[in-house]
Amino acid sequence: MAITLYHDTPSSNCDRTKIALAEKGLKWDGVRVRLTNKEQKKLEFLKLNPYGKIPVLIEDGNVLFESCIINEYLDEKYPDPPLMPKDPYLRRRGRVLVDYALNFVHEPYWDLRGEMLKPADKRNGALMEDKRRGLRDLLQYVEAALDDKPYFLGDFSLTDIAVVPRFLRMETYGALPAPSLPRLNAWLARMKERPSVQAIL
Repeated sequence: MAITLYHDTPSSNCDRTKIALAEKGLKWDGVRVRLTNKEQKKLEFLKLNPYGKIPVLIEDGNVLFESCIINEYLDEKYPDPPLMPKDPYLRRRGRVLVDYALNFVHEPYWDLRGEMLKPADKRNGALMEDKRRGLRDLLQYVEAALDDKPYFLGDFSLTDIAVVPRFLRMETYGALPAPSLPRLNAWLARMKERPSVQAIL
């Protein structure tokens, strides 16, 4: 059965699932849900996802939402190539890093995003620099977690896929690359070399 993905462009959450689909070599049919038109809040769409968010994936009549959950499903149903280690600790360590990067770091990221969405002449430059510094400070934990590994769990995994759209946005917003985060800078450059990531840039 075909995979159908309800998505939009640009959308970091959708990019997360598009990368996983590409890494698995899976074809999918797309249904565009335009965020700028609030189509994700329409009654018909809310029947698929009561959260009113994208992406939504449908396969064999089964509906899933939340990009990280969708990606776990794809990895379990299509195990070649595997995108998570077998080791139980490493699998949970990956979830910890995703939670940190997406949730704990969210506040300064969201504040910076809010300024970046304003017209250039309406942005608060001092506030933006403060939020960039705050992000870089919080990302020291992520920097340390990389250690000398090419990817967060050693091998490329769903953890890298989960966080890369957020870090690509941080790059667009001027928070990355940063001299204080050399490992993260190198990881982001490495991620951008992958065809699956290039496809969403």
